Amino acid sequence: MSVPFIQLGAVNNAVLEEFCEDLKQLFESSHYIHGPAVQRFEEQFARYCGSRFGIGVNSGTDALLLSMAAMDVGPGDEVICPAFTYGRCGDVVARLGATPIFADVRADSYCLDPDLAMASIGSRTKAIVAVHLFGQACEIDRLVTIARTYSVSILEDMRHATGARLGNRRLGSFGRFGCFSFYPTRPLGGIGDGGMITTHEEAAAEKLRQLRDHGRSATDGSHVLIGYNSRLDALQAMLLQRKLQELDENNLERVENARLYTRLFKESPVTTPVFRDDLSHVYNMYTVLAPDREKLIEHLNAKGIGHKVYYPAPLHLHPAFRYLDYKEGAFPVSEDLARRAISLPIAPGLKKHHIEEVASTVLEFYGVTTG
Repeated sequence: MSVPFIQLGAVNNAVLEEFCEDLKQLFESSHYIHGPAVQRFEEQFARYCGSRFGIGVNSGTDALLLSMAAMDVGPGDEVICPAFTYGRCGDVVARLGATPIFADVRADSYCLDPDLAMASIGSRTKAIVAVHLFGQACEIDRLVTIARTYSVSILEDMRHATGARLGNRRLGSFGRFGCFSFYPTRPLGGIGDGGMITTHEEAAAEKLRQLRDHGRSATDGSHVLIGYNSRLDALQAMLLQRKLQELDENNLERVENARLYTRLFKESPVTTPVFRDDLSHVYNMYTVLAPDREKLIEHLNAKGIGHKVYYPAPLHLHPAFRYLDYKEGAFPVSEDLARRAISLPIAPGLKKHHIEEVASTVLEFYGVTTG
């Protein structure tokens, strides 16, 4: 039995009929950019996250970029980023003329190590990017405390963790800005690119609205800032508003899939992620550490089992960041994760027998028999 890594149909089809009705209304109104649909979704999403304001943008990358721009990050500034994550973290910092400072992650959560982040703070540090990687809450409460102590800002990178919580509070509401991605494979995914910034600060929200729309004032249309063209379109907003109603249920389904994987891999050489069923981990990916990963990949390919290696190299070893002069061995945990981490299918819509088939195929490779 083949099991695809990505299954988007089950989640999207659940809202297809209502979305088609929304599209008819959109065509009648012709409010394709900005407009009531985007505003409704921004307000609803902000309430869902427990934030005062939501500002729709055209991607998760621009959510980070515009948040930093709103803080006036620029030449001479430094921003601390985890070494084990997607390249956009360092990319947006460099694009603004600032310097990304990488720090290692924790082996148990794959998220930024607060102690190492604190050790990386210097006189030029402006912000820390807290990435809730693969859907797991990083130690955001500790990072916020550290940031307050040193008078730096926290940006939460939420691309994998929409809907996740820490205690009774949703992630994305702890830092100065929450930066969300609505890329199709995210917990709340559109049918194209899209993003959102959440914040509690009214002045920052107004500045972000200007930055996303060429720096224009909503009052008189004058260009008050040098801005960007980064707007969330109404089509995406309408779909995302529909899917937001199903998000918690879909996240619970991911948690149940993770629970089953964790039980099936209990007596195997595979290191599973820390299991959490309190929604502090929503398992946008179920990422394990696998011995002999490259041969395992060959085995999975032969059996038709989907998989993905997201970060085959930590950021400091990518060619784009050679100018920072980091050396191999600088971040040993990130380098080890890059060698062993592999993500397995977990999306809503997968049935118990799909998860069992994936696990059985992995266990077969390691010669582990199941009862």
